[in-house]
Amino acid sequence: MSAPVQTMAEETPVIDGSPLAGPYIGDINATHRFVHPRMFRSDFVEFFSKVHPAVPGILFAPVVGYFVWRSATLAGAPLMAGTLLGGFLFWTLMEYVLHRFYFHLAPTTNLRKWLYFYSHGIHHQYPDDYYRLLMPPILSVGAASLFYGLFALLLPSTVVPGVFAGLLLGYLYYDYVHFATHHVKPPRAAWLSPIANLMKEQRRRHMKHHFQDHTKGYGVSMPLWDVVFGTLEDR
Repeated sequence: MSAPVQTMAEETPVIDGSPLAGPYIGDINATHRFVHPRMFRSDFVEFFSKVHPAVPGILFAPVVGYFVWRSATLAGAPLMAGTLLGGFLFWTLMEYVLHRFYFHLAPTTNLRKWLYFYSHGIHHQYPDDYYRLLMPPILSVGAASLFYGLFALLLPSTVVPGVFAGLLLGYLYYDYVHFATHHVKPPRAAWLSPIANLMKEQRRRHMKHHFQDHTKGYGVSMPLWDVVFGTLEDR
C-alpha cells in the first residue's frame, strides 16, 4: 500500500457507499486529520461503534483479577507467573499477525476494500478519532470468549486461567499503549523521563507506520515480532 496522503477537513463526513454507511471516502490512502467521521447510517449501530477509553478496563480488569486468582489457586505462583507471561506473549503475536495479514489486507476488490476499511482502514484515514481507537465490546468480548474456549479445549486445565489472564493483560496493554500513543503527551517531570522516552519512541515507531510506510511496524504494543519477522521500521 502506498504512502498515505494527508488532508485536512473541518466538517464531520458521513462515509457513504454501503448498506451500513459505506467504505472509503475518495482515495483509500488519504489521511484526514482532526476529523471524526460518522461510519453508520443507523444511530444505534453508530453509537456502539464508538468506545470510551475506560470501557476495556472496566470490562476486563475484573476478569483478569478473577483468572489470576484462579490460576494461583490451581497452579501455584511459579506456574501462574509462567502462564501469565505465555498468554501475554501469545497476545503480542496475535496482535502482530492480525495487524499485518488482516488489518492491512490489500484492498484489491470491493469486498477486500470493505473488510480493510471497517476493520482498520478507518483508523488510518482518521487517526485522530478519539472514540475509534479501541475495539467495540461486542467484538472484544466475543474474541475473548473464543480464545477462552480454544484454551480450554487445547490446554491442561491448570494452565488455562493463567494463559487467559495473560492474553487479556496483553490486550489491555495493547489498547492503552495505542491510545496513549495517539492522545497522551509524555510526562515532563524529570523523574518520569524513562517513561517519557519510552512513549516518544513508541510514538515515533507508530507514526512512521501511519504516515510513511504501512509495510513496517505492525507491532503496536512492542516491536518484538517486527524484529523476529524483519518488519522493523527503518530509523
